[in-house]
Amino acid sequence: MKLSAKTRYAARILYCMAQNEKNPVSSSALSTKTGISAQFIEQILRKLRLAGITDSVRGAKGGHILLRKPEELSFATILDVMEGGMELSMCINTPESCDRCQDCVMHDALGDLQASLNKTLDAVTLQDILKLSRDRSC
Repeated sequence: MKLSAKTRYAARILYCMAQNEKNPVSSSALSTKTGISAQFIEQILRKLRLAGITDSVRGAKGGHILLRKPEELSFATILDVMEGGMELSMCINTPESCDRCQDCVMHDALGDLQASLNKTLDAVTLQDILKLSRDRSC
């Protein structure tokens, strides 16, 4: 199980935007700060904008801004937007997809693991990451 580059980069981009609080950050500034190409940043920001997490501001001092407060933006939300969530096994949410689900000892164990993972991902917010690394740049 591995997060995609888009998800990892989305978290890094949102972290940079949160560091700048309410000031718009240009794609080129985000690229310089994160080491992510401006083209890839635009792809990621498009998904985040469509999900209502970011927006863009036009003009000389324009750029991208966060629409949500860092304390309201969990890692689970980022993961949901970028990857559609994280599912350990398809049978957890759709038991009808597996003909062994009723008698499978792993079904309940995987369900418990999925619940723990979901709880942890939902508990970690962008604000938590900011607190851990106030003295670091993105």
